[in-house]
Amino acid sequence: MPKTPPASKEATSAADIERSIQALNTMAERLWGQGREAEAQALLDALDALNRALDRIRIGESRRVATLH
Repeated sequence: MPKTPPASKEATSAADIERSIQALNTMAERLWGQGREAEAQALLDALDALNRALDRIRIGESRRVATLH
C-alpha cells in the first residue's frame, strides 16, 4: 500500500461510503451463498468496523455543525 493517499479532486461523502459498504455487503452475501463462509465473515467483520467508523465521523460532523451555529 502507498504511504500517502492518492490526491482526489473531490472529498468522498458519507453517502459514497455507504454505497460502497452496501456493495461489499452484497459481495459478502454472495460469498456466503457460495460456501465461502470464512471469507464472508471476515468481510462482514471489516464492514462492521467501517460502519462504526462512519458513525463516529457523522457524530463528529454533527457536533461540529452544532457548535458552529
